[in-house]
Amino acid sequence: MNTRALAVGAALIMGVLGALNEESLAADKKVAIMWHGKSTMQKRITSAFFWRCKEIAPNLAVTVKREIPTAEEAEKIFWEYEKTMDGIVYLRSFGAEFLAKVNTRIPLFIGGCNDPRDLGVIRNLEAPEGNITGVTYHIPFDKRFQVIRALFPLVKRIGIVLQKDHPVAMIDGSGTRDQCGKLGIEYREIVPKDRAELEKAADALAQEVDLIIVSNCVLAFDNVTAILPAANKRNIPLFSYAEKAVPLGATAGISASDEKMGRMLADSVVDVVVNGKRISQVPVKMDPDPRILINQAMIQFLRLTFPDDIMKKADIIK
Repeated sequence: MNTRALAVGAALIMGVLGALNEESLAADKKVAIMWHGKSTMQKRITSAFFWRCKEIAPNLAVTVKREIPTAEEAEKIFWEYEKTMDGIVYLRSFGAEFLAKVNTRIPLFIGGCNDPRDLGVIRNLEAPEGNITGVTYHIPFDKRFQVIRALFPLVKRIGIVLQKDHPVAMIDGSGTRDQCGKLGIEYREIVPKDRAELEKAADALAQEVDLIIVSNCVLAFDNVTAILPAANKRNIPLFSYAEKAVPLGATAGISASDEKMGRMLADSVVDVVVNGKRISQVPVKMDPDPRILINQAMIQFLRLTFPDDIMKKADIIK
């Protein structure tokens, strides 16, 4: 497919999402997708969700409310939807935490969020015990560290970039700390509240570690350029838990496919809302084969060599 065709396709998808922002298709069953705050991940998930629904449940009405400015406004919209919809998808970890605290007459769905067990939403992912199911971008930490150890076998000191008051910080921090403990790796963390604090903390962290991990906290993966000067000065590679950080300068990363997450989320919503399955019969889904991403420019800059089997499997960012 040529560049022009790709551009036209992308424009069509975004046009559809824009049209869906306040409108629904006529149908017997209706669901709403919503999230607050800016997030390109949720846009990709929603796009894949919509097209999968067109394949398997073309009469399902899908209303999308994107990037609601505040949690307070999102809560108001949620309760308006609760009166008129047959199901609500509330994306992001903040949304999952909100759903854990409410009781509704309709089924609820999570997506674009970290481990729902750690977020206090669902205890049993195989047979959800309440009124909530969906998908998670969570990847078991032992699987993440299999990739880290394959790429950086000599690492002895790891530092992770978190974010103050972000719901993902505790999850990514504790999971990384546990794996470091099992593998005999020294663990460090920084928990800045903004970019300025991140730059200062990253400079100190780069003096103490062999590898810096970029967590799934927005401040971390959106501001890789604030970490790179200190890391590059000392030839410290960055490994990311979020896809976005790799094109921005992280050396490598592992991430669930947002498109795959959107399609699996649509399957779960249709199973419950259209086909009438009980929530307990619809497990929370994870990406069974997460993407490994490699930044070719960074491995050349750092003069690193990665195993052939990893390079053949990985998505190479040039």
